[in-house]
Amino acid sequence: MLPSSRFNVHLMCEEDRIPVLTLLTNSFFRDEPLAKYLQLGEPMDFAKNVINDALKDKCSFVAYDIKTNQLAGVCLNEVKYKNDTNTINESNEKLHFILHLLHHMHKNINLFDHFLTDSLLHIFIINVDSNYRGYGLASTLISASTEHAKKLNIGGAYAEATNIYSLNSFKQIGFQTYHQLNYVEYDQVRLANLTDKNYDQCQLVARTL
Repeated sequence: MLPSSRFNVHLMCEEDRIPVLTLLTNSFFRDEPLAKYLQLGEPMDFAKNVINDALKDKCSFVAYDIKTNQLAGVCLNEVKYKNDTNTINESNEKLHFILHLLHHMHKNINLFDHFLTDSLLHIFIINVDSNYRGYGLASTLISASTEHAKKLNIGGAYAEATNIYSLNSFKQIGFQTYHQLNYVEYDQVRLANLTDKNYDQCQLVARTL
């Protein structure tokens, strides 16, 4: 069954706050490779802040099962501007480590200059409930996000894909890889055992809008 016939995909609004927080807690932080490997747990304050930022920027999308009205997936996005300061203010040490790794992905390229734009859509978290995987829902949510961003004259979109499954979702809709990092090369001690080929690297992917 196609995603469009089973799911209601729409721009995230205030009413989605609690379902999205629940999905992040029960799914994303348990399944995302770095969070799982480092035993991040459930960083509720961080999750709430990400949702607040996403609601403020009005560029994130959710998908609900039409029959059950259960939240099936979410794409949490933020609008980044060329002159933004990129400081990491996070007291949770494990979370700080992850955010620093994601920031490291950009050290050799300035996507604003590459795409000749002052604004980019950052697809920060893409998560589909395990019961709804296999329907192409991740790509559907990403596509909805980029189409909406295009209407707002945002010049490009990017994400840090932390596993092969999210990477494939981005590739299906025209994202290209701009940097690739094997986790063990980033930290040979702390990430030494993160070697499963499906979860052993992060790729910075982006596309013009």
